[in-house]
Amino acid sequence: MNLKNLGIREWLVVIFIALGLVALAIEDRFKPAILEANGSAEGFNGDVALDVKAYKKSNGEIRVTEINVVHEDTEEIAGPAISKLKDHILSTQRFDLDMVAGASYTSEAFIDAFDQAIEQIKSM
Repeated sequence: MNLKNLGIREWLVVIFIALGLVALAIEDRFKPAILEANGSAEGFNGDVALDVKAYKKSNGEIRVTEINVVHEDTEEIAGPAISKLKDHILSTQRFDLDMVAGASYTSEAFIDAFDQAIEQIKSM
């Protein structure tokens, strides 16, 4: 097949493939840097430790992308509370957290540890 013999559809396919490859090459250059910070606080049975990954937008706003939690509290009580707090942060991107009823020690530790991590990210 000769390039001169390509029809309009074939040229469009070639152009779209080339644009896609250029977009992939440029995408990594403009992707925001993921910042990682951690915090820990005393829960009911031991420490609640968080590893928070986030990035800063150009206006300084922090967007949390991932929260990993390790805790020593009772899983049946602490697990749902931690899930609820994580889901609230990730879905709303709001950091004003309320304690979860029935797991106040774990909730307070999570909030304190999260605040520590966010302060670290703000200072980066």
